[in-house]
Amino acid sequence: MNATLHVANMVGNIGRLEGGGNAYRFYAEGYTPSLVTLLEALDAERLAVAKAFGVRAPGIHEWLRQTYGLGGDSLRETFHRLTHEPTGPYQWTPTPPSLQHKYVVEDVPCGLVAMSGLGQAAGVATPVIDGLVALTSAMLRRDFRAEGRNLDRLGLGGKSVAEIHSMVETGPTS
Repeated sequence: MNATLHVANMVGNIGRLEGGGNAYRFYAEGYTPSLVTLLEALDAERLAVAKAFGVRAPGIHEWLRQTYGLGGDSLRETFHRLTHEPTGPYQWTPTPPSLQHKYVVEDVPCGLVAMSGLGQAAGVATPVIDGLVALTSAMLRRDFRAEGRNLDRLGLGGKSVAEIHSMVETGPTS
C-alpha cells in the first residue's frame, strides 16, 4: 500500500515540500479533496490490475479500516481520524522534506512501476499510475521505469497473464 498511499500526496504537495517551513500533517492535511480523488483513481487502477490477475485485493479505504480498526465513512475522514485520534497510528508521521524521500525513491520504482507493467501485461490501462511515474521521473531526473521493478527485471517480460499467474503459483520454469 505504500506506493498507493504516498506518491500522489508527495507530488500533489510539492509546493509545500519545497516551500520550506510548511510542515503539514501528511495524511490528514496532505490529502485534500482533489488529492483524495486522485488517490481513489490510482487505487481503482491498482484494483483493476489485481482483478485482471484473479486477485481480490481490498481498496485503500477498506484496507485502512481493516488494518487499523479506525476509520470514517469517507477516505478523507478516515485519514483525519488516523492522524488526529489519540490512538491514530499516523499522528506522528512527519512530513517528508523533499521528493528525495523513500515515499518516492522507493515507492515509485518498487511499487508503481511494477503495477504499471502488470497492467500493461493484462491490457489494463493505468494512466494515473503511469502519470505519477512520469512526473516523479522528470522531477527527480531519474528513469524510474528503467531502474525499477519492471517486468523484464522481474523475469516477467513478454509473459501473458496466465504465464505470470502460473509463475507466481508454481515458480518459474526453466
